[in-house]
Amino acid sequence: MKAKLIEWLARYLPLEIAATACSLAGGLGAAAFGMNAAVVAYAATWAENAGFYGYALTREVRRVMNAGLFPAMPLGPAILSSSRSLVGEFGAAEVLDSFVVRPACMYLFSQLTGNLAVGLVLGKIAADIAFYGLAVAAYEWRKFRR
Repeated sequence: MKAKLIEWLARYLPLEIAATACSLAGGLGAAAFGMNAAVVAYAATWAENAGFYGYALTREVRRVMNAGLFPAMPLGPAILSSSRSLVGEFGAAEVLDSFVVRPACMYLFSQLTGNLAVGLVLGKIAADIAFYGLAVAAYEWRKFRR
């Protein structure tokens, strides 16, 4: 189990660092423009998605292009192949997460703590628990199928 935890940390921690920075920037940016708490929660969620999937797609495209399977693979097909992989790993978890769970958690914790930055981070952590339960299961299932 320790090896699995190390594998998951190596896979997901860089994504989470990028996602957290973008989430705070998006949420605090929306708040600076005077948006209400619900809009701030969605702005933080979608900014987080941009950071998370931007990093994930870049990493996956590099992996596909360096895999040696297609020595001169053009960028377009590499992006398409990588996108399919990411949808397989995160798709089911992401739909529920992006539209319901994460914005609700971020909104709720921001309201409970009375501190926007703390609430966004606590909400993110709570949403990550549900998200990774599904995402890790999909990742392991995809590895098993190969």
